[in-house]
Amino acid sequence: MIVKAGVKTTEFWTTVLVGIGTVAAALAGELAPRYAAIASAISVAAYAISRAITKNGALSAPAAVATTGPVTTAPPNPPQTV
Repeated sequence: MIVKAGVKTTEFWTTVLVGIGTVAAALAGELAPRYAAIASAISVAAYAISRAITKNGALSAPAAVATTGPVTTAPPNPPQTV
């Protein structure tokens, strides 16, 4: 699986926009600075968790793939005579 660079992901730009938005709201007096800091911290934490999951492949498909039909095995080798 190819992992994109952080700045090329939607999660990164969402985190940046949340940070800018919360700072702007705090400066305009629409949001208490305490809540702006909390919102930014939650956004950054969610981004970090998202990147960690993506890079580690923790949620990737398992190696064994289920089949839709019956599972068959090869017949055993016949005994060899000397």
